[in-house]
Amino acid sequence: MKNPLLFFLLLLFFFAAPAQKSLITRLDSLSAAYYQQNFQGVVLVARGDSILYQHAFGYADIDKKIPLRTTTLFKTESTGKMYTAAAIMQLLEKGKLGLQQTLEELLPGLPVKNAGKITVHHLLTHRSGLQSPWDHAAFSFKKVYSREELEKIIIDLPLAFEEPGKEMYYSNSGYILLGWIVEKISGLDFDDYLATHIFQPLQMVSIRHLNDTLMPPGEAQPYRFLNSKKYIPFTQGIGPLASGAGGWIASARDLWRFMQGLDKGKIMSPQTRSIMFSANNSLPADSSFRFYAYGIENFVNQPIQGVSYLGHSGGGAGFSIDAILDPLTHTVIIFCSNTYTNPREISSNYMRMALGKPLAVIQKPNAIRIYDLISEIGISEFVKNEKKYFQQLEIKPGEWFFVNTGDAMMEAKDYSTLLSWLQLGATYFPGNGFIRLLQSDAYKSLGQKDQ
Repeated sequence: MKNPLLFFLLLLFFFAAPAQKSLITRLDSLSAAYYQQNFQGVVLVARGDSILYQHAFGYADIDKKIPLRTTTLFKTESTGKMYTAAAIMQLLEKGKLGLQQTLEELLPGLPVKNAGKITVHHLLTHRSGLQSPWDHAAFSFKKVYSREELEKIIIDLPLAFEEPGKEMYYSNSGYILLGWIVEKISGLDFDDYLATHIFQPLQMVSIRHLNDTLMPPGEAQPYRFLNSKKYIPFTQGIGPLASGAGGWIASARDLWRFMQGLDKGKIMSPQTRSIMFSANNSLPADSSFRFYAYGIENFVNQPIQGVSYLGHSGGGAGFSIDAILDPLTHTVIIFCSNTYTNPREISSNYMRMALGKPLAVIQKPNAIRIYDLISEIGISEFVKNEKKYFQQLEIKPGEWFFVNTGDAMMEAKDYSTLLSWLQLGATYFPGNGFIRLLQSDAYKSLGQKDQ
């Protein structure tokens, strides 16, 4: 052949095409396995500039049998913290703020506790000690709050710990404050800043506010599966507007464009990105860790041995979202579901397959598996031989396991089963207040007020 380069490229295509087809076949098998175990959602696997795989399985609307599409919009919840952190990093890069500047300097007059000590670094890494607005007893997800109302809630809440930087406490309030800092420093409304400096440059064309307390018809409606056969619509927790803490509605492709933009340095320099990914070079020295940097979580040698990846998940209001990036191979995995699940377990398995690593076991969440078994054999039989059944399902019962399963029984109005389940839980964890609270709710629902 006269053109050796063309010959080489043809050889590459000849060998690469079957390998890619094989990967797609295996990814299809993985999606089918998840669907068989009651999972549903949209998955996207990309490497560099190429989307290798997009697939939707399950329903956007279960009752109307409207299937999910690869373009379906989901409430993406806390994944939006990555946008807020990226905006802060852009302003840092332009010299408009510093990581050690305090709330008192950047938002003067806002009487947040410890405002003179809490820095931008503390806010970005969830080390401010501030709680989240929904930790306040008066907070409602259905209400559209003015800034003044949110300020009052954030100010009213007690601190999770007194000394900023002492420990980590996941704080949505901290990211709401970061959004206000973006507005103050840039002179732009937070939405306008993100649209101009992040969404439009990265061609995130579907992302927007919900502007309602219900998802638009035809888009992903939120659900919670109580067991394999029972589910409930989960609309009571959907807030209408996004903020610095997240809450945008978007497609899987929008999330991919953001992760690709981070990877390729489209919205900040490599030096600034390194500061963002490493929390200004404060990553642990351990060989295996999970660490929250600036709007990004780092996972090193766990859950996948030999792989370091980063990203952010989002959960709430019946949605479970994850977006992760392996910077070494430039592999991005996006998983979006309109049911409650652990999206990180699922996205990690797709990452394993994309990188040729052994897969983790695919099975339904433990709370669903145990409720399925109890529905089959009856609660009396289960309680009589509970150790045998826990061992049979390879479940080590923990406090939140009893609470989550009990909450599903409460939602199913299965009160008699619930009371027996909680009595069992109280023998394992007699001091757990949530178990006692659920017991009280069950007695109330049955009209047993004396109990």
